[in-house]
Amino acid sequence: MKNYSEDPLHYKQLIAQINEEVNFSGYLISQGYQLSKKSTGSQEFRKDDKRIVLQVKRQPVTYFNRNNSSDKGRFFKFIHTRSLNFYEAIKSGLDAIERTYPTVNTPTPQKSTKNFISLEERYNIQPLTKSVYLTEERHVSQLTLQSEAFKDRIFNAFHVNDNQGRIANIALPKYATDGGIKNYTLYNRPYRDRKDGKMKKFRLFLNERYEYLFVSNPEVEAEKVVCVESGFDAMAYHELHGHPNAFYISMSGHIDSRKLEQFFQWNKVVSGPTPLPIHLALDHDIEGMRYDLMVLSSYVNRRSDSVFMELDWKRPIMQLKLNYQSKSLIAMERDADFINRQIGSGPEGMTQVFDKVICFKDKVIWELNLEQIHQLQEASRTFWQRGMDILSQCFLKDVLKIDKSPTHKDWNDELISVKKKSDCRLVQPW
Repeated sequence: MKNYSEDPLHYKQLIAQINEEVNFSGYLISQGYQLSKKSTGSQEFRKDDKRIVLQVKRQPVTYFNRNNSSDKGRFFKFIHTRSLNFYEAIKSGLDAIERTYPTVNTPTPQKSTKNFISLEERYNIQPLTKSVYLTEERHVSQLTLQSEAFKDRIFNAFHVNDNQGRIANIALPKYATDGGIKNYTLYNRPYRDRKDGKMKKFRLFLNERYEYLFVSNPEVEAEKVVCVESGFDAMAYHELHGHPNAFYISMSGHIDSRKLEQFFQWNKVVSGPTPLPIHLALDHDIEGMRYDLMVLSSYVNRRSDSVFMELDWKRPIMQLKLNYQSKSLIAMERDADFINRQIGSGPEGMTQVFDKVICFKDKVIWELNLEQIHQLQEASRTFWQRGMDILSQCFLKDVLKIDKSPTHKDWNDELISVKKKSDCRLVQPW
């Protein structure tokens, strides 16, 4: 087994594979642990006086030791602290993901199919007939709602209120790649809370399957994939750009590894063997910029055999670490010089907010102060697009583009602003 210092990227990839693929609960059972407690998101195992809790809703699964507050983390950390050395832990981890373990035996009673009530039945979800919230609050046109991209992709969830009236909520479904609906999010106008009298936003997630995403019609012959933060941004982008042939993916709030996996699965479904260009049309704020980098780094790590990109987020600084499989200083210096030259030839003022890339002996590092960049207001859009284009050119051959709304934080706000200004024209296709 080669030394870690000879090829750290190789070992980082092995550790990531071990954490992702292992059956943690099955492994514990094989080691003599017994399941003692179980809840929706956790499992507790006991062996003599040892108590290990798995947080199974996380991906990869994490653990903590009730008897040792410092003993916590992912599976590789668990076996590393219990192995003679790092290399023995690697061998044990690889062996663990190759083996088949028994499933956790839980005394959970079987639910009767007679009592099963679907989300559609429970929340009275029906085809879209009442679109007032979309047209008046979100300013989405009927033409967009009936377009090939969004027709039959949006629903109503009718709620019977105290006066026996029917409140027509908007239900945005979350799809699996097989076309099945796994969850919905309901939206409507803000409401006044009866308890404290304050106005609050109305948004309701119907179950805990949060990793699934709202997407437009995958049957459209798309020319590009557009990634946005909300379904309303998707509809607004579509309308502002003149109904392009595009496939829309809404990340629906916070982005994590499970949502990124769904994103790339959908990208593969609609693209086929030749990847379509990806336009990241996420919000123009610090979180949107951070999400841009998360998607880009995940894409680089999926497509590149030579570079592995790590992100270290310590608000407001995002540090990009580029680890090279070949350990070639020539390759590292080549990419670092390319990025620095592109920064230097960028728009005036860009070099004042974008630090230079630094090439070390084992990696390339680029630090980005997202808050400083975002504070430039309109110039930040140009600078940020340029910075992300540089990374895409260097590692993705220009497959990924950045598309921020011209004047507002998100595309839905942009659409509302445009429609309130009668002399304002829609954005031209990009």
